[in-house]
Amino acid sequence: MSLSDNIFSPSSIAIVGVSENPQKVGHIVASNMQKQRFSGKLYFINPKGVMILGQKTFVDLKSINKKIDLVVLAIPAAMAVDYIDEIAEIGCKNIVLYAAGFKEYHTEQTDLLDNKLLEKLQKYKINLLGPNCIGYINTSKKINTTFFTSIPDRGNISIISQSGALGSALLDYIVTKPGFGISYFISLGNKLDIDETDCLLHLLDDDKTKVIGIYLEDVSDGERFVTALAETTKQKPVIILKSGKSKEGSSAAKSHTGSMIVDDGSFSSAVRQAGAIRAKTYAEFEMLLKLYSLDTIPTNKNVLVLSNAGGMGVLLVDELISNGLKLVTISKDTMLKLGQTFGEMKKISVHNPIDLLGDASAFDYEKAVNFTLSEKNIGAVIVLLTPQATTEIVKTAKVLVKMSKTFHFKQIYPIFMGKEAVRPAHIIFEKEKMASFRYFSALPKALKKMIDANDVLLSRKASLNSHEIRLILAKNKLNITEILSQNKENSVINMQDSLRLLSLSGVITAKLDLMINDLNIDDVIKKFGFPLVAKIASSKISHKTEVKGVVTGIENRTRLAEVFRKFLKIPGCEGCYIQKQYSGHELIIGAKRDKTFGTVVIVGLGGIYAELFDEIVQLVYPFSISDLNFSLKNTKLLRLTKNFRNMTPINIKELFNILIKVGTLVDKYPQIKEIDINPIIISEMGMMAVDARVVV
Repeated sequence: MSLSDNIFSPSSIAIVGVSENPQKVGHIVASNMQKQRFSGKLYFINPKGVMILGQKTFVDLKSINKKIDLVVLAIPAAMAVDYIDEIAEIGCKNIVLYAAGFKEYHTEQTDLLDNKLLEKLQKYKINLLGPNCIGYINTSKKINTTFFTSIPDRGNISIISQSGALGSALLDYIVTKPGFGISYFISLGNKLDIDETDCLLHLLDDDKTKVIGIYLEDVSDGERFVTALAETTKQKPVIILKSGKSKEGSSAAKSHTGSMIVDDGSFSSAVRQAGAIRAKTYAEFEMLLKLYSLDTIPTNKNVLVLSNAGGMGVLLVDELISNGLKLVTISKDTMLKLGQTFGEMKKISVHNPIDLLGDASAFDYEKAVNFTLSEKNIGAVIVLLTPQATTEIVKTAKVLVKMSKTFHFKQIYPIFMGKEAVRPAHIIFEKEKMASFRYFSALPKALKKMIDANDVLLSRKASLNSHEIRLILAKNKLNITEILSQNKENSVINMQDSLRLLSLSGVITAKLDLMINDLNIDDVIKKFGFPLVAKIASSKISHKTEVKGVVTGIENRTRLAEVFRKFLKIPGCEGCYIQKQYSGHELIIGAKRDKTFGTVVIVGLGGIYAELFDEIVQLVYPFSISDLNFSLKNTKLLRLTKNFRNMTPINIKELFNILIKVGTLVDKYPQIKEIDINPIIISEMGMMAVDARVVV
């Protein structure tokens, strides 16, 4: 759908269901709109036609006899559905619907009501926000169609929330913070029509929005959302908080707004590749919005720490390092200046972290910051202060504000620890719109996520080009189509044809022979030599290992014949695949057709490491080699890119090429639901698929 500005920036609004009872939703929303002093035309609908809130009401929409841009429905679900016809009759194309009682209840009656509402929206081509939502706020247009009586000032944060309760908590937090404000707050509700992507694209064009926060329980159209997300993050940061990481959370989300379960790994990969940041917790969500709103963005991962508490400084450094940040090395010139300034009487540590000792004055902090800001390549300066006997708390806060403005360096992060003693300092920071913190545990994580998001944006210049792979697929189209057409829907293609499909896609595969009797056993031995691997061939057995249908380390003819006879006794056996046995690191590579995000490619450790580490990396197609490198950070798999136990290391570029080939095959041929290559073996000859399973 294409949103008109009239739904979020209407010139005329009619509220249906304005009650005389001040506790009713219609009355509250009408009162909120009056308090905002909405500059457009505001009409109240009440069947009695009485005066409410000092304003005339109309018995129905037709009685207004004026153009209406937006109708707000504060009436029960069944009544609201019937009211759509009247809204269409007056030519209005935009609705906000608060009522619950639709698909989130999961009953036959509510599902029918949901379908009836959707049919009417499509028939009349009407935009609807909701149902089961709490409206929206547009501060620049002085519009508040929510139930909130106290809303934040105008600002640069915009919020899209699938949960009204979470949205209200966030707005309440922003209200209490001087210097913060919002441009938009949009409650999605059940997303029957308008969804997160529609709102995201609207906020992309809003020049008052500097940072966007999104809370989601599901995604309406994953591929469309990711495309819009990638476009938006080029211009403004997007922070996403999504529930349903656990099975229990997914189940709760489904009962909340009728949400569809979204694969959490695919979701994380998709939003990261699009340049957005996924917050792990609500507290982190708040912090990231705050940092971006104040433009307090680290320029790189090199951090300098100033502290008046040695122990706290060391703990902070531990947190920084564990989150992938680095301590910048202080130059000899700066160390000399620090030593000369503080002298023999105050033997401070001039190495990073700089310990100014417990009696550090505001002047000490000022001098230290002054010297260190001249250092090259500093991404962030963290100033840690604990209240001690001689600590000049307020004076130090004022010094840091002054330094930030003087040097035009916004990457100063004051952590003033404590409560009552440091409260006046935090009030100063808030008044001066400088981000400050009482604890340091969450800050390193937030800084690292901001740096990583920026790295993703920079790496997009080196994005994927799958042109050559598509040429290979085009050349082999007839052969690929023939293999796929020979297999019924919801069936598993045999190992031989699965490997052939991969080979036709440009993936190196291990040769194999099919033994259906022992007459050609000597030919097989002559062809491959020893050692050999034997695998059961069967159209009825999906997982060979479950029936003990894989035997490795076959070193002689007698053992091969013995294994073959053993396989023939297994029900469903149609023969035996024979391959040469290769040694090297083993990987699992696969691809699946995700219902939300399209083609998703996976890679993980195979062989003896698979069950030990249970580590899978997911990438949403298309992706770049930078996306792969980022996904492999802090994984066990990354260690195998270096020499390990004298085995051939994994070549990242070669791994990327195979992943792209597999992803392109699935993306190009929608008949393929899933590909499982287990294992891919890394040897001196390169990366070779030795077993595969394709599901159509």
